[in-house]
Amino acid sequence: MKRLTIILLVIFNLSCAGQNTKIKVLKEFISGVIKFDAKNLNQQQPLISIRELAKNQAGEIIKIDAKNIKAALDEAKSFKHCFILIENHTIIKITDHEKTSPSGCWRAAMPMCKGYIQRSGVLQEKKDYLKNLIGRPDSKLRTMYLFN
Repeated sequence: MKRLTIILLVIFNLSCAGQNTKIKVLKEFISGVIKFDAKNLNQQQPLISIRELAKNQAGEIIKIDAKNIKAALDEAKSFKHCFILIENHTIIKITDHEKTSPSGCWRAAMPMCKGYIQRSGVLQEKKDYLKNLIGRPDSKLRTMYLFN
């Protein structure tokens, strides 16, 4: 019985450490752009909290789809920072507007980005062109938040 209790405590501590690491990574990723207090973040789904903060702090917000992504990416060039959130599982930051790759699905030149995708509660870092992080056009909610 003691062994089981110890094992459960170790698993619990590791999961808490994972949550703290996730919050730390996201805080660093958005630092200097989106202001937040880690205590106020949803520990299981921090991207939900970041979405709400971005709504309140962004200079402009654009819901993107295949019809408007080209115009949205052009608009993003006039802002200092651009984050794209996909539903409650992905956050992307455009890192280089000039380094692009054409996308047949989106019919736009997609810039270089860095982002985090949350799968099974774990954040996975990705660095790639936007087309490879955003997926194919579909009914998912994709929102662009622009900041100066």
